Amino acid sequence: MALPNVPHRTARVVSGDVSIFYRAFGSRGATPVLLMHGANYFDSYDWIGIGGALSGDRQVAAFDRRGWGESTWSPSKDYSLDAHVSDALAVMGAMQWQQAIIVGHSASGRTSMSLAANFPDKVARLIVLDSPLGGEIGTPRGPTVGNAPLMFASIDAAMTSFEKLSSPPRLGHDRERAQNALIRLESGFMLKRDPDNGNQRPVGEGAGVPRQPARDVWGDLAAVRAPTLYVRALRSDRLTDAMIERLTREHPKVTQATVDSHHDIADQVPEALLAQVRKFAQIA
Repeated sequence: MALPNVPHRTARVVSGDVSIFYRAFGSRGATPVLLMHGANYFDSYDWIGIGGALSGDRQVAAFDRRGWGESTWSPSKDYSLDAHVSDALAVMGAMQWQQAIIVGHSASGRTSMSLAANFPDKVARLIVLDSPLGGEIGTPRGPTVGNAPLMFASIDAAMTSFEKLSSPPRLGHDRERAQNALIRLESGFMLKRDPDNGNQRPVGEGAGVPRQPARDVWGDLAAVRAPTLYVRALRSDRLTDAMIERLTREHPKVTQATVDSHHDIADQVPEALLAQVRKFAQIA
């Protein structure tokens, strides 16, 4: 069952060479929560229900990754891990938070681990949602710049395309959500996502963001000091048995939990997700 859309405010903050759009819920109180969405296709819209549900006694914020949703595309095509971490810190700064509970889904799970590893004082607890545990330093990631935007003839065509994915996002079945993710142009409907979002090295002058030590996901996870929860979606294809076995063997202090859903946990099993987050983060 979908969670209700809770009234909230929206704002922007400059981070490097982009303007980051974010949603803010609740009032100051207990340790705040920062929600970070995945990459295919999600943005802060998908976290409105969760953000509202967690904001009864605290502030919660969810933001659009650079190049996604209402955040601007990076002129320098800087979609590096460091840039994403800097964006999260920028939102925390705009909210005037010294520390937060960090929740990272999918691609942002990787960002959340780097944030916790390199800025330990900023992270009270870390919650990673169905994020792949792979990809060594220097692994090729395909085309970088010059990609064409993803276009569709109609909203229905976009929904059909995403519905066919192995772990379809909410966009695939929710028309209102699909409308929010698309921009109408003369030639059709364009997805609100920079097609060059996989580029790791800035072009030209760059965003000027701080660069952190080069570590793979396992190196960052080993450096995390905050209590950590890893939530796996049982019907998702993002994780292999080998990844889970290594997580269990090398990081016994990481609490593991499962939910019975595909990759889009926030849409498919919001109440189960809330139960896991509340229990681990001690949220009433």
